[in-house]
Amino acid sequence: MKKNWYHIKCFLLAMATSFGLLVEFNLKKGMLIPRINNDNFSVFIIGIFFFWFYEKFLKENKKNRVFQFLSLLFSFFMVFGYSYDVVGNASLVTSNFGFILISIMKYIAYYHMCNTTLQLVYQTVITYKWKEKVTNSKIGKMFVEHPLLFSFLFIFICYIPYLIAFAPAVMCYDPANQIKEVMGMHTRYMDSVILLDPNMTITNFNPIIHTLLVGGCFKLGYILGSVNLGLMLYTLIQTSILVFALSYSISYMKKEGVPTKLLWLTLLIYAFVPVFPFYAVATVKDTIFSAFILLYVIQLYDIIKYDGTRKKYVLLFITSLLVILFRNNGIYTVLLSMPFLLIAEKNKRKPIGIVLALLIVLHVGYGKVLLPSLKISNTSIREVLSIPFQQTARVVKYHKDEIPEDEAKIIDYLLNFETIGDRYESYISDPVKNEYNKEATTEDLMKYFGVWFKEFFRYPVDYIDATISNVYGYFYPNTAKWYIYSDVEENEKLPEAGFDYHFVSPRWTRDVLSNYGNHFPYYPIVGMFVNIGFVVWIYFIMVGFLLINKKSRYLPVLLPALSLILVCVASPVNTYFRYAQPYVFALPVTMFLLYQILTKEKKKTTK
Repeated sequence: MKKNWYHIKCFLLAMATSFGLLVEFNLKKGMLIPRINNDNFSVFIIGIFFFWFYEKFLKENKKNRVFQFLSLLFSFFMVFGYSYDVVGNASLVTSNFGFILISIMKYIAYYHMCNTTLQLVYQTVITYKWKEKVTNSKIGKMFVEHPLLFSFLFIFICYIPYLIAFAPAVMCYDPANQIKEVMGMHTRYMDSVILLDPNMTITNFNPIIHTLLVGGCFKLGYILGSVNLGLMLYTLIQTSILVFALSYSISYMKKEGVPTKLLWLTLLIYAFVPVFPFYAVATVKDTIFSAFILLYVIQLYDIIKYDGTRKKYVLLFITSLLVILFRNNGIYTVLLSMPFLLIAEKNKRKPIGIVLALLIVLHVGYGKVLLPSLKISNTSIREVLSIPFQQTARVVKYHKDEIPEDEAKIIDYLLNFETIGDRYESYISDPVKNEYNKEATTEDLMKYFGVWFKEFFRYPVDYIDATISNVYGYFYPNTAKWYIYSDVEENEKLPEAGFDYHFVSPRWTRDVLSNYGNHFPYYPIVGMFVNIGFVVWIYFIMVGFLLINKKSRYLPVLLPALSLILVCVASPVNTYFRYAQPYVFALPVTMFLLYQILTKEKKKTTK
């Protein structure tokens, strides 16, 4: 009887899972359930697969609270994420009894699918044994004996087509304005802040060090008679920094005993997954920042696993400082990771504490003393208020006539009440916050938050919808918006300013690479590497694996990524790859180093 019930249970779960994966809703027709793939044979095959899957593995599930919690959370984001992705609210889950019933069915299906998969993956990861074979090929020996040099040359050579096709650089909007800052020209950044000196065109809207680097290279080229030459210099510097960080990660994993096959896999990911070379030639600040995040993760791992030396703490300090300098929110990454390192490593608290204290002092001195002394204006507070501004904008959009006049005046002074509803877009806060009144005082902000607090109790659903609509893509794998800078035409900001910036290679070269880059996310299996929601869940799963194995002292290795995920939640744009880039780039080294810890941690000794 029990056996028959098990078969029935597996059959019902297979049906529910197939249903959950293959249905869509249509509000106009009440409840429409069209198949994503009209091929009934394909639907049948998917159902058979899940029946086999549950028949074989469901009985092996154990009551693991960590996996159960992750499965519950994953199911929540899959069910509600679909609704927000389609209609921008939870109506496909809650609007009528039929949707509620179907959503419950989908929730149960996702839960069992996720829980069973996690159990299977965990057992495979823990028990699988890699067989190391001695290679006789010259290339294999070169890779094993000189992983840093071999990886650097291999990756750089693979990036050459991108360097040529997109030479001198892919110019994006922020870097174009950063260059104009260095060239002494007016930019929109100057309009968003209170200027300490109207003649100082450089602001801290973007990291000063990156502004000076990209702008300095451009200015050098300008002096030499070719801005393209200056931009090409910047691209080569940026590419070299990124390729070195990637190569160093492979070299470090080799020292840690990561299986050679995984090293080759990492090398191929770095060389051929298009986000790496595309961002190597894009002038955005996030590429160099991502390189330093990767190195920072390695330093955290090294400090935890091995006895500390003065050299290691110096490297930790330098890497952390570079993380802070190359991204204005880099300080949050350090503050949300290093204190936990301080707690986890009781025997190393003094040197870690000294490093952290020095970083905080330097950061405060940099922002409060050095920049003001140079008359460089800091960024606007609006940059950290995307969530409340979006909530207010949504409320005004749908309830404008219900808002009391005194509250409307307070909102109007800060954000232009009359147009804020029209400017509201659920997935990006820039149109709302770009009209923030830079003259607003702390008192004005306090008045605004008084109104914001009142409206929260009047319109809680709108607040929830505004927040989830702006962040769900970071946790929902079935959506994507911004990915790579693949436009093959030059950004017009520099030419409009009178500079002769232009691509030097034929357009078809860029078309070929851009087509590859834009289609990559849709390739089976490999495309998931650039899926932001999928990558975030990989990090969550790694947290779970460490907790289950009682290796929580290694959690600080994951905290840089988790802190950056939190930054994405507070960011102005939903599912923006540039914001997720640092933790996507750091995924292979983080995953494979922790794999070593989970399977065959060596006795801790000084390297």
